[in-house]
Amino acid sequence: MGRLFALAPRLVELLDLGAREYGMSYSRGRVVAALHASGPVLMRRLSADVGVRPRTITGLVDTLEADGWVRRSPHPSDRRATIVALTPEAETAFARLMEGYTGLARDLVDGISPADQATVVTVLDHIAGRMDDALTREFAALRADPPALPADRGRNSTAS
Repeated sequence: MGRLFALAPRLVELLDLGAREYGMSYSRGRVVAALHASGPVLMRRLSADVGVRPRTITGLVDTLEADGWVRRSPHPSDRRATIVALTPEAETAFARLMEGYTGLARDLVDGISPADQATVVTVLDHIAGRMDDALTREFAALRADPPALPADRGRNSTAS
């Protein structure tokens, strides 16, 4: 697991390098990728798809709209709802960006047998499938009995 934790920031750095060529941050890239996968979608669903709060998605969409990546349109039957979609130019740019990432992925796994690649995918899928459950259990444990921090002990001992 330590190797995965060490690898994750480096993979994000690689994603960031490609995205920066398009004036894109990692967060904004996640929004564009989600829209590419879903097509036009309600803002609240986009928020859930990206895994951020509605207020955060609004800020990301504001910036992407100002830069020409997305467009907003009113929902046809719910005037409180807004639909967000990629612009045609964004679709083209995203396709080019994905071509670059596909080439990078091929370079990274070059020399690894197809069987070993399949094993890695199986292991990663297994870990991903267990991650939500593990996080839920860990957060519940932390909330039930939070550890005393060194600063807390110092305050408690001076109060006595």
